[in-house]
Amino acid sequence: MMERVKKTDTLEEAAGNTNNSPPILSQDEEMYLDEPYGGLFGDTAIAKVVEELVADPTMDYRPKYLADITGKSEASIYLILKKLMKLGLIEKSVEGKHPVYRVRVESKKFAALSFLAYAMLDDRDGTGCMDMAVADYYNSRLREEYEPKAIATSDGWKTGQGIITDDDSEERRRRHTLISVIV
Repeated sequence: MMERVKKTDTLEEAAGNTNNSPPILSQDEEMYLDEPYGGLFGDTAIAKVVEELVADPTMDYRPKYLADITGKSEASIYLILKKLMKLGLIEKSVEGKHPVYRVRVESKKFAALSFLAYAMLDDRDGTGCMDMAVADYYNSRLREEYEPKAIATSDGWKTGQGIITDDDSEERRRRHTLISVIV
């Protein structure tokens, strides 16, 4: 069975904890430490599969591997994988005789599940992982669509209801000199 790579040093540094001591967890937090998403979705096979997929989205997953880590039968894993494919979280390909499943990293569901995983970590350990992930997502995927391409100034124009004419008062013109041009 493959072990996950732990990024504790990086997370501790992000949280300002450089003495390498693990965070102190309450009994309630400790109880859910080994459950997918901190117990938010229960300790179900589908939650464990989703947690594994989100933890390493670049890996090729085979049903036998997922059955081994969840302790469920391959038949139940196939049903879970079928459901996740229908939801658009994963895609299937065939290598040789065996199916291989990959996470569709462009899926909004994958992004949301990743943010949720970071949120659980942040709430538990006090890190800023989710904020960094959201900022990265915005900068890499959304910024170009939602921010103006150019900003210009003018003495006689404004955005919104119309044009300020030369007849308008000087004070009104000064209040409306910044316009946003979206190309």
